[in-house]
Amino acid sequence: MTAEEFREAFQVEIGDLMARATRPYSVTSEEMALALYGSAKKYLPSSIACPGEKLSADAFTKSNASQENAQKRQAISELLASLSCDDLCLAVACAKGDDAAWEDFFRDYRGYLISIARAVTQDQGGAEQLADSTFAELYGLRESGGARVSKFSFYSGRGSLRGWLRAVVYQLSADIYRKNGRFVQTEDADDMERIPVAATPGNIGENEFVGQQYETAVCDSLKRAITQLEPRDRLIFAHYYYDEMTLKEIGKLFNVHEATVCRWLAKAQKRTRKLVEKSLSKDHNFNRRQVSEAIQIVAERADIPIGDHLIERVKSDRQVEEDAKRREGQALSLRLD
Repeated sequence: MTAEEFREAFQVEIGDLMARATRPYSVTSEEMALALYGSAKKYLPSSIACPGEKLSADAFTKSNASQENAQKRQAISELLASLSCDDLCLAVACAKGDDAAWEDFFRDYRGYLISIARAVTQDQGGAEQLADSTFAELYGLRESGGARVSKFSFYSGRGSLRGWLRAVVYQLSADIYRKNGRFVQTEDADDMERIPVAATPGNIGENEFVGQQYETAVCDSLKRAITQLEPRDRLIFAHYYYDEMTLKEIGKLFNVHEATVCRWLAKAQKRTRKLVEKSLSKDHNFNRRQVSEAIQIVAERADIPIGDHLIERVKSDRQVEEDAKRREGQALSLRLD
């Protein structure tokens, strides 16, 4: 059964669920149907389609349904009725970038996430950083097929959103621990292809040379990218990565909600990544595989020496702004005279 067939077969149940939602935000019935289809596939895969069988919407209509299909329909209907409609609407809305949903989420869940993060890290500063990383993952920093992938898209509505968020924080904490540890546990088969070849007397020099080439190229491309960013994006990067300020603290500087800062940061990261990839390809003649390898290897080193360049650009932005204000003041003075 396809997502469209699912929506057609269970349009009444989908409508009932959305009607129960206290605040549906900008979520459409089509978007909710797609989320519910994912939940049904996850928890009742055999009811959506048996091995080798493709079920159509007609198979689930009450007049045409066989006894077996009637039982499957009943199981899916009961699942849909049991889902938390308010939590699911909030998750779907946040996944699509609904501003009102994000404002509500930050207001209602930030303290909860920090409390979980504090229990994990046993440190207030570490808790703030883990909570910020969780918000970034929930907003979606990774891309698939050119589209932003929000962690919220994996919430099924079965069980409370609070319980699911607790699992997300613990998983992210474990991922960060593995990444920062000496040995990295690989979970995906594709990751095996990205693990550097074990060092041997014959390849140590070659690997180090290639790594240095990659670092030089990526640093150069990063500096070019930083130059092309908007002044606000450069300032946010400086505050977040080098001043180690939290999203909340940065929000106070800009007089905006931290949810807005999270979106700004995610968009700036996305643009920076694209600019770096473009520069590696155009200015350093890297092919697609080399671009991916270079970014992966350099990112793991976590000591890319571009901080001074970023700070200098931020200072330059401030000087330009001050010069512009001074010229504006002089022009005003001349007009008044």
